[in-house]
Amino acid sequence: MRLKIDFKSNPNISIDLNYSHHLSSAIYRAIERADSTLSLKLHLPNVPKFFTFSKLMIPKKRIEGEKIIIESETVYFFFSTPKNELAQKLVEGLFLKPEIKIGPSKFILSQIEVLEEKKIGEKEKFVTLSPINASKVDPNTGKAIDLYPTEKEFYDVLKQNLVKKYKILYKKEPESDGLEFEPLSFKPKRIRIKNTWHRCVEMVFKAEGNPELLEIGYKAGFGAKNSMGFGMVKVL
Repeated sequence: MRLKIDFKSNPNISIDLNYSHHLSSAIYRAIERADSTLSLKLHLPNVPKFFTFSKLMIPKKRIEGEKIIIESETVYFFFSTPKNELAQKLVEGLFLKPEIKIGPSKFILSQIEVLEEKKIGEKEKFVTLSPINASKVDPNTGKAIDLYPTEKEFYDVLKQNLVKKYKILYKKEPESDGLEFEPLSFKPKRIRIKNTWHRCVEMVFKAEGNPELLEIGYKAGFGAKNSMGFGMVKVL
């Protein structure tokens, strides 16, 4: 299920430039209000959460240092999940308390729209609505190393991640793990989640292969940290 969620905003309020963990927390809290048992499952470690969301779309804004000054009266974001129950509980939770906070700034729910999902085929062209993060573990230090599309491992990690999500979601192996990616353009980004910086990319790319795996990416997000606001795409 794919949602567009609109909020009313007071012009000239500000949010942190690295706000995605605040928006993620608001989503988790809304789901918890509607279903605390489901919320507990979402907090299990080292398993995909099967939802992703876009950047906050702000029609008019300006940047001042580490702050975004919102100059529009409305803002919105997109939410996507292959698990309809998650979307339904998010909607219930937002209606129970139609207010979210991003840092100290408050936003009031104005509208939730269920969007039509595209049927995903064997060849698709995607653009990111939130940047993609892909990483590998350094065997010497055990630390995560974030990857860029200039590295072959970036695409290997994307494929492995989609296969893992498919196996967990459907409890079976995909018929094929064949996938090819072609970057058309990309822009490196650095995003801070609490006190940790993550390298990631906004990009336009072509993807070809098993449509079931591409559908997982379309609905649950490409790459890692989807529930923190990474990896949401739309079809071009």
